[in-house]
Amino acid sequence: MHPSTAAQHTCAMMRLGGLRGFLSAVLAVALVAPALDTAWTSRTPSVTSLVDPSLRAGEVALVHTTTGHAGALSTSLAQLGATDLETDAAADTVVARLSPAALDAIRTDARVTVATSDITVVASGGIRGNKGFEKERLTDVAASLTATRAPFAWLRTTGEGVVVAIMDTGIADHPDLRGKVSARLDFVGDGNTLLDPAGHGTFIAGLVAANGSTRGVAPGASLVSLRVLDAQGNGKLSGVVKAFDWLLRNGKRLGVRVLNVSWGAPQATSYHKDLLSALVEAAWFSGITVVVAVGNDGPDAGTVTAPATDPFVVSVGSYNDMGTLLTSDDVASTFTARGPTLDGFAKPDTLAPGEHVLGLRVSGLVYSDASGAPIGSTTDRYIHMTGTSASSAFVTGVAALVKAARPSATPNDVKGAIVASGRQVQGSSVTAVDAFSALTRNGTANAGLVPSRLLAKILTTAHQLNVNGVSWENVNWDVVSWDGVSWETVSWETVAWETISWETVAWETVTWEGVSWEDSVSAE
Repeated sequence: MHPSTAAQHTCAMMRLGGLRGFLSAVLAVALVAPALDTAWTSRTPSVTSLVDPSLRAGEVALVHTTTGHAGALSTSLAQLGATDLETDAAADTVVARLSPAALDAIRTDARVTVATSDITVVASGGIRGNKGFEKERLTDVAASLTATRAPFAWLRTTGEGVVVAIMDTGIADHPDLRGKVSARLDFVGDGNTLLDPAGHGTFIAGLVAANGSTRGVAPGASLVSLRVLDAQGNGKLSGVVKAFDWLLRNGKRLGVRVLNVSWGAPQATSYHKDLLSALVEAAWFSGITVVVAVGNDGPDAGTVTAPATDPFVVSVGSYNDMGTLLTSDDVASTFTARGPTLDGFAKPDTLAPGEHVLGLRVSGLVYSDASGAPIGSTTDRYIHMTGTSASSAFVTGVAALVKAARPSATPNDVKGAIVASGRQVQGSSVTAVDAFSALTRNGTANAGLVPSRLLAKILTTAHQLNVNGVSWENVNWDVVSWDGVSWETVSWETVAWETISWETVAWETVTWEGVSWEDSVSAE
């Protein structure tokens, strides 16, 4: 790890350790999400109600403790047979694989405030040893980029001034990314000293913003690397939560306006109760356009992974540009995941090239194809990849171009422009992204849709907003007093969510750091 990278990582961990705001509110509220379907009573949550009822012995759990008790709880769990223990005393969290006795203990231990499964998220293609990476093909390397019409958009903007966060396996040094990465943060904590031990994040970053021998869709944009996936392309929910926590605290300062998420987990519930949905929506409503790969489990219906299932993201599927500069032969990829979601959303929102796409290769890494055979030389600088990860990277670049051309555009505006400007491809009713048209097209996105009730509860928890009797359509969010009011008696069914103008919320005044577990949870 380079010294500068190590320093940035240390700073990030210090900030995360000392601040429990969004992480605390998210976890505290996530486990009482089922109450969102009924009137919220004035009952004080008990310890047991904050332990995920689906948590089973043998699973890895993410546990938050009362202040200063993480170390002692970790010791107790170890004595009860828990394994794979990781303790972050500064953040009052313990990760552990629970034995039956340890599971029973956390249900009644007064030191435990929240416990939930530490689920795994998986990259949407292109990890070493998996089928995503391929040997270079003798195709026109400009075909995929040209298919998006990005070179035409460059006549107006190359994305200069826009910072894009890549939440992935990291971003390695590469000649085509020289000077591009303004910050690198590691939320995996596996001790790996490589900037990108998998190559997936670097590939994505290159399609977004490379500016060398190859160019990305937005070659004028800058990058921030948020590493949440390991060398196998897997990540834990605990790391993802920390990454979003950091992004919400620091994104505005760094100028992050677009976020790429090229990974997912199977959708298990409505977006109103889903933690990943609450996380991406928090970024969305704070002004960051979130672009998410839908996954590669098609062509069956209902295969889109979360958080691409959320309406407040730009969800992206793949099409095959056939390696030609023609658009008439483009056809939707059979592997692209498809809706509907559990909430009935069609998905994906748009398509982009995702088959045999040329991109950046990390020097020194050994890449393997589906059979396990090495691909090319470790000194090669470029490689091909197939998967919706590549597709999401192209659309992420387009979002950066739109934001650069229209600085005042909200995430809903950006999504509307991308969807409205699409062109037809064979085999799908979903249109393909057109970067040039998106710069000038206007479209309506998410009209009539309500934000995640879980996110709403997080916000009201964090700021103790009393929404009882509030006329939401008349709320001036800039002057809302968050102090000294109660949210526990809110009847969520009576709130007219569709009348809330979320885009007028003064998000820069939301103090994520100011929330402690004691503010949002009390145990008896």
